[in-house]
Amino acid sequence: MESQHDIFLVTRDLDVGYRNGRRVTTLLSGINVDVRRGQMTALLGRNGAGKSTLLRALTCFTRPLKGRVELAGSGVALHDMTYAERSRFVGLVTTERMLAGALTVQEMVEMGRQPYTGVLGRLGRHDHEVVDEALEQVGIAHKRHEMLAGLSDGERQKVMIAKALAQRTPLIVLDEPTAFLDVESRMEVMKLLHKLAHDEGKAIILSTHDIAQALMLADTLWVITRDNTLIAGPTEDLVTNGTMNSVFNDDNLSFNAAIGDYEARVETSRTVTLDCPDDTLRYAATALLLRHGIAVNAQATGHTGIVVHTPADLVALRATLTQERQ
Repeated sequence: MESQHDIFLVTRDLDVGYRNGRRVTTLLSGINVDVRRGQMTALLGRNGAGKSTLLRALTCFTRPLKGRVELAGSGVALHDMTYAERSRFVGLVTTERMLAGALTVQEMVEMGRQPYTGVLGRLGRHDHEVVDEALEQVGIAHKRHEMLAGLSDGERQKVMIAKALAQRTPLIVLDEPTAFLDVESRMEVMKLLHKLAHDEGKAIILSTHDIAQALMLADTLWVITRDNTLIAGPTEDLVTNGTMNSVFNDDNLSFNAAIGDYEARVETSRTVTLDCPDDTLRYAATALLLRHGIAVNAQATGHTGIVVHTPADLVALRATLTQERQ
């Protein structure tokens, strides 16, 4: 059972957006959410919906237009703290590609200790131990003496997460941490963040377009809908209550809970039933039929029935459909 003590951060009637001179553009308003330790939260929404703006307001990188971001229980607003004080509570990892310069992996991670090292930035024994632990946690310790410029995108992202870990903050906020990564690296980073939340008790918030991984690993979702409302709740609740279909304006996109992702609605000319007990074959057969303008409806009666029990059946189905189109 979760208790009130698990809540680390709360927002109070938060409005976020941007100012251009006297002109104010509000992207999201009236946000009241809480952030809990030991949980990973995924922020989902279309491009331009305000995901980055919200995360920057939460971390005080920019000021909200209205409302407060407070430490739970104390009522202290993050914006009332000094930069050094906030840096001990919140770590931010952005999508901006770093200017690597002549820094090594270890030197970059050591920069995470700045809130604790004072003006001169000298690291003591404890600081070195924290840096070593952060490098080990993300699995990049063997690269500690290599230059950042020579690393892959996935390795660099791990370095920036290690830097945030070296800050020893209860909350780590990441803006599109998997944006430039290949499939393998995306999964590694998402699993790492999940582990940090569940095993280390961190509060993790990340924005992402990697829907399938977010639905699998995030405990909580913050979903920005097409009408610029933020809906927050347990992942399984938002998957089953229709919220995921309120994100995009395009009526040709629909959320498929079976695969945990969005798919395009394709115009079909007829409907069939599909007898296929194997999940992998069924997915492949359904996609094949859809490409040929045929919808599958397991509940339909009085329609043509197709049987796919083996890969050979799938090959035969493809040949039949191809011949029909000729």
